[in-house]
Amino acid sequence: MRQVQDALRPTGISAFAGAWKPTVEHPEAPERYIVYTTMRTEDEHWDDAYRNYRVYVYLNLWIMDDPTESARAIREAMHAAGFSMSDERDSYNADTRQTLIAWTWVGSLEAD
Repeated sequence: MRQVQDALRPTGISAFAGAWKPTVEHPEAPERYIVYTTMRTEDEHWDDAYRNYRVYVYLNLWIMDDPTESARAIREAMHAAGFSMSDERDSYNADTRQTLIAWTWVGSLEAD
């Protein structure tokens, strides 16, 4: 969803819709990256027409170093783009030395 890509651009963190996938040019995952999916539901109707959608963004930050500044940058960027944080969770995997911070963000989108 372009709205999410545009929101995350100021963070400087690579963002991938759906999943990060290795390529010939980049066979290894970046040391920090974002993966997200979205879900849209009908939210508002006027005169028998859809006027507004509620958009849920399920966003995951995968990072090898201290996640504090990256998480702050993501929060600021998503808030600036008009999204509200519904929840935030984190975990650390000692085997991969990666921290995962997972968010659910909620926003709205005008109907086409």
